[in-house]
Amino acid sequence: MTSQGSAHARFRRALATRNPLLVTAAAAELPRIALEDSLAVCLVYRDADPERFERAIVRWHALLGQHARAMGACESRLALAALQALRGPAAAPVARLLSDLCALYELSASAEVLDRWLERGAGAAGGQV
Repeated sequence: MTSQGSAHARFRRALATRNPLLVTAAAAELPRIALEDSLAVCLVYRDADPERFERAIVRWHALLGQHARAMGACESRLALAALQALRGPAAAPVARLLSDLCALYELSASAEVLDRWLERGAGAAGGQV
């Protein structure tokens, strides 16, 4: 461990900055990334880096399949579509839908990431994580 703390602590601090370059660098240091952390990365990229956002949501969706094994194809497609729609004008209602879907499949940490994002007014234009 360095004087800056563990890799995960550096990652959490990078998320708090909402700076996509810092988040990318800190995430690269992690041996693996949790589903909720992957979702937080998506939300940082949402406005700041549309190309990375697209790639990040594909990675998040793959992790979702590993964590929500009981989720069927329909719900899985819905989750991916909802995440894609976060860049559109219905970001807030879509984030609530995705939060509810995560909660339904006992992914409470991911639901909390979305709920905190909504509390910050992130569904409005230019909102961030």
